Amino acid sequence: MNLLPKDINLETGLTDEEALRRYTEQGPNSLPEGKKQSALSIFISQLKSPLVYILVIAGLVTLFLKDYPDSVVIFLAVLVNTVFGFVQEQKAGKALEALKRLVHPHARVIRGGEIKTIVVEKLVVGDVVLLSQGDKVPADGVVFDVSRFYTSEAILTGESVSVEKKKEDNVYMGTVVSAGTAKMLVLVTGKETEMGKIASSVSKINQDTPLRGQLKKFSKQLSLLVIGLTTVVFVIGLILGESPVEIFTTSVALAVSAIPEGLLVALTVILAIGMQRILSRKGLVRDLVSAETLGGVTTICVDKTGTLTQGKMQVVDVIGDGASIALQATVANDIDDPMLIAAWEWGSGKILDVKLEERNHVRLDSIPFTSDQRFFASLNRWDQEQNVIFVNGSPEVLLERSGIDEGTRVEIHSRIDSLTKEGKRLIGLARKYVPSSVAEVTLEDVKEGLSWIGLLAFTDPVRDDVKESLKLARDAGIRLIVITGDYSNTAMAVLDQLDLKVDPNDVILGSYLEDIREEELKSKLSTLDVMLFARTKPDQKLKIVEILKGMGEVVAMMGDGVNDAPALSQADIGIVVDEASDVAKESADLVLLDSRFSTIVAAVEEGRGIFDNIRKVILYLMCDAFEEIFVVLVSLLFRLPLPISAAQVLWVNLVSDGFPGLALTVDPKALGTMRRKPKSPKENLVAPWMYKLMIIVSFIGGASAFILFYYMVKTTGNIILARSVAFAAIGINSLVYVFSVKTLQDPFWKSNPLKNRWLIGAVLGGVLLQVLPFIWGGLGNFLKVEPLGRYWILVFASSFVMFLAIEVSKWGFRHQLKHNGSHR
Repeated sequence: MNLLPKDINLETGLTDEEALRRYTEQGPNSLPEGKKQSALSIFISQLKSPLVYILVIAGLVTLFLKDYPDSVVIFLAVLVNTVFGFVQEQKAGKALEALKRLVHPHARVIRGGEIKTIVVEKLVVGDVVLLSQGDKVPADGVVFDVSRFYTSEAILTGESVSVEKKKEDNVYMGTVVSAGTAKMLVLVTGKETEMGKIASSVSKINQDTPLRGQLKKFSKQLSLLVIGLTTVVFVIGLILGESPVEIFTTSVALAVSAIPEGLLVALTVILAIGMQRILSRKGLVRDLVSAETLGGVTTICVDKTGTLTQGKMQVVDVIGDGASIALQATVANDIDDPMLIAAWEWGSGKILDVKLEERNHVRLDSIPFTSDQRFFASLNRWDQEQNVIFVNGSPEVLLERSGIDEGTRVEIHSRIDSLTKEGKRLIGLARKYVPSSVAEVTLEDVKEGLSWIGLLAFTDPVRDDVKESLKLARDAGIRLIVITGDYSNTAMAVLDQLDLKVDPNDVILGSYLEDIREEELKSKLSTLDVMLFARTKPDQKLKIVEILKGMGEVVAMMGDGVNDAPALSQADIGIVVDEASDVAKESADLVLLDSRFSTIVAAVEEGRGIFDNIRKVILYLMCDAFEEIFVVLVSLLFRLPLPISAAQVLWVNLVSDGFPGLALTVDPKALGTMRRKPKSPKENLVAPWMYKLMIIVSFIGGASAFILFYYMVKTTGNIILARSVAFAAIGINSLVYVFSVKTLQDPFWKSNPLKNRWLIGAVLGGVLLQVLPFIWGGLGNFLKVEPLGRYWILVFASSFVMFLAIEVSKWGFRHQLKHNGSHR
């Protein structure tokens, strides 16, 4: 308990001047928000990549060597990537802002002896706040002048039962007054409140998603490869007696060729399009990278109520006199709980004029429901001679206090057992008549002498989409863990309707979760396909998430309250419904706009499609890069001039190949996407089978381009013409083998090439752009190429032969690809 301070006049409150002074010192009474990135910082962040660093260095070197065409194209590549990434990041930021509801709640305070209504943000320590039923507590403080005062602290504790508050008890920001009135002295505001501390702790949990970590690893590996290759080439060139300037230029060209300039742009586009596809299926992803992480989910921890079920209670059984129960369900009801709302809706449908009944039986006093008492009592006017105490609550408690014979009592208990085993939730109803002079109800009044009225049985219907969605999730190898604050019997009945069988011995209660050994819990989690945690508290979700992640699982966790925020933030994917608390939303990665479980499954499916397309783009662009590396290295070993310039490399990477690379970002999901197991979290973004395919494609494409270059040098002696042929061959090669890369496990004709019309258009456009420098003199001079004339036949013939060779190679190790679980 907090003792009330002596230096504040609780009758008159603070003066306006003192309140203003404190507000200036303390700041607004609002929850902490993450620091917003400025447009400049978002722009600069696009440059923070090892691949970009190498390109910038290469651009500066070519500028120093006065190789202006190469410098222009290199810096243009950096600019395109930066601007595109900036635009996409800005769009993502606007989507996040759309999530925040712009509300300005108010509070009634006493200032200068007068009752005033002010914006909650203007509250300061020392303010006296007036609270009544339905109000949201605006800050942390201590109550005084209390009259039957109860608050619901579910948003903090997860416990839906109201808590009685007596004089000098603490109350907390965000909790709701469920009954009574009180005055509150504000002791703590803003980020120092209990809710503020939770919001602050959430912001400290900032872990990389699997994709972000793998992209960093891939970028570092590629950077080391580039640095290693250029260093080796430079040293070998010096040993062979090459001119330092010439070999340095060659090394720069090699570094440029090793970097897939379009990769960063393509990855951003894939993730942005993935976000849009998920949004079209009623899921709002808050972060670009999280869109892909969804595809790797191995375990979904889901709440029963509102996701597996409709979250809307319905009366399904009435045991007793229907008219009497309907009257009691309407006039003795605070309508502040899903079951009570359902009871009122049912009861009002049975009574022709609800308002008349309520006017005839005006409430005089009440005792709110508590977990200790397990009942609600309402004293109402009945007639001129007597009043009535309506009592609703636990059937067992009310039966003990009712004057019924033993036979009837046994019969009712038997009916209760039967209903609860069906997963139904119950409210018992009883009443007691008292003289009209009684104006206040006490606990003593309801201890005995009640007249039993009957039972209302409720059920929360299972959503019609859940059964099929669960089958999809299980076919996809995703494990389901149900975490609920409800009773285990109720939850098991719901799961039974969904054809999910849970052994009662495998149900873990929240009380047991506190003491269970971690190794024992891990053992259960590793062997059971479906698990149920019942009667749990929100803070216990964090323990479950941490253990699952320690087992190497990629975890999606659902929650909605403030206290769910740490678990949501710790999970790989935090999921909330649209009605969740602001703090929970701030911690989540996916918002279900329709609160349906099928939306989670749809988001996972889109996430898998995103990952597939990321791999396709990486494979395509890296094959292109390694093909160019092969040509440069082999030419160096044969003591031949550089076969392709840095500007020509960038033209191929950005222009002729750029559009097919972008077209792969919208490639449709493969059939059977949700019939394969989740990829292992330990599996690298670039898997071993991808390196094998890169080597095959790069070797065949690079060899064909080098053979043409060597042939042209030996037969014509024209280095510019030979370089032009090699440049054309490299560009056309990549436009042909994109169809092989698109289908990894099958021949290219097994997957309809026309299914992705964007790709067809991109390839045709790429061919035109690759031919353009040879027919437009100004561009040809810039890239230093000559018209090819009859040599175009050699270029297209080599590309056709290369395509056939790649298809034959795919056939040769297709069995190995399937064994390694690659994607089509």
